[in-house]
Amino acid sequence: MITVTYNSEGIKINVGQISKYNQNLPLKLKIKKHVSGEVQWSTNLNDNWFATYPSTEMFDVEIVDSKDRIIYTKVWDVMEHGNHFYKSLWMYNKSVLSNGKFPKGLVIGTHDGEFGEWVPIVQKRECNVVLVEASHAQFQKLKDNYKNKSLVKSIQNLITPNGGEVEFFEGGAGYTNTVVENVIRHWETEEINSTKRDSISITDLILNECGGQIDWLHLDVEGLDAQLIMGIDETKITLPNFIIFEDYNLPQDKKDEIYNWLHQRGYQTYSEGGICEAVK
Repeated sequence: MITVTYNSEGIKINVGQISKYNQNLPLKLKIKKHVSGEVQWSTNLNDNWFATYPSTEMFDVEIVDSKDRIIYTKVWDVMEHGNHFYKSLWMYNKSVLSNGKFPKGLVIGTHDGEFGEWVPIVQKRECNVVLVEASHAQFQKLKDNYKNKSLVKSIQNLITPNGGEVEFFEGGAGYTNTVVENVIRHWETEEINSTKRDSISITDLILNECGGQIDWLHLDVEGLDAQLIMGIDETKITLPNFIIFEDYNLPQDKKDEIYNWLHQRGYQTYSEGGICEAVK
């Protein structure tokens, strides 16, 4: 009668002969953000109609009748609907818990916190985590999304390998932001603004905000990921056993450099679709 399928092409909803059982048509399909519950997209459905949405990443499905009564819900689940990286970080964090330790995580480049491999863990309150976002607009949304979550510390700051003043580029509503100018000029279609901003080093961030130790690190910093990882001062900080970062903004020589750096330190790496995980 109503079927909902999540796959690599997105979400597909099929409705059969629903009027035989419920005359309150049309139905209203809502694709909702898993974290905030905000409606991302909606459309009407009648007998024998179908609808598709081109993304599955942390989206829930809700269908209501014309009286606004909920008749169907499907909630995004990390192990059922998440990709490899969602599942691997989830499983690693579970393993730390199983070994009798409460994990510490660090996320640099959270955006608004609506999606990301780290989100399911924070939603379940299964780690202490520091969330860092440089964009003011995105940080305000992040605070709203996680204001009622315990074990979360949110910080608005710009993180670089060595700290100091840098030029910060921000496009549109602040969703795309970076200190790597060629990356934002490649991706951004809206006006790009730049400002001089003070930054703190990733080493100082871990020392001052994470007690000098983290179990996992998640990076999404538009081309600066590899430099941040290699910028951690190993004389002061033990590297985390699990790292997720983006590599699709890196030229091949920089990819080779970070992979070699990680392999020399005992990490196994796996890359797919512009995302890389490094696991000890």
